[in-house]
Amino acid sequence: MASSHTDQVILDGAREVPTSEELKEVFAVEVYDRAGDKKRLGDLIEGKRSILIFTRHFWCVNCQAYVRIISEKIPPVKLPSDTQLIIVGNGSYQPIDTYATTTASAYPIYTDPTCQLHKILKFRSGLKEAGEGEAKKDYMKDAGTAISRIFGGIKGALGNLQHTPYIGPKALNGGELIISADGTCEYIYRMQNTVDHTNVNELADMIGVTPDDAETVDVKD
Repeated sequence: MASSHTDQVILDGAREVPTSEELKEVFAVEVYDRAGDKKRLGDLIEGKRSILIFTRHFWCVNCQAYVRIISEKIPPVKLPSDTQLIIVGNGSYQPIDTYATTTASAYPIYTDPTCQLHKILKFRSGLKEAGEGEAKKDYMKDAGTAISRIFGGIKGALGNLQHTPYIGPKALNGGELIISADGTCEYIYRMQNTVDHTNVNELADMIGVTPDDAETVDVKD
């Protein structure tokens, strides 16, 4: 019984909506694009319903899989006209071009090298993956074993050693934030481990679209 209560507390923390003051702080943070130009996040999302995907460091193959699957399953052409989707990293801007190529991202990628966004939104730090028996998120279904992903990450890193100082904190997790056109928070989810982004099918449902080749979520190992 105590375990069930603990799980609920964790879940509540994962979805605790930011206060209006915290959102004001979020909107004031400057993010950088692939060219190193900066802009207030609030200016980027003003007047549009915005789906913000906060990733882990730029070499995280799990988040790369997430961005890739989102781009495949929810291409920009499917988004409602009043909706946009933006990827937000936590390193410096230098790796963005390589990240966009690696993930075949269909969406713009920005980053906050100060990690202020992750701090204000209370995203967690940790290197653990999902526990044994926990449901696998849909975007991880074809991502391979933990060992194969580690080797894949090492291979990718060795090919881009020039980006080593810029990838962002390795333990800092991300999550998803949906901001309505009027600036209020519709949804937030804070990753509880390194493979815990919101299911792509669930995200598509909240956006109001049917993902391409939709499949059942929460696939068991």
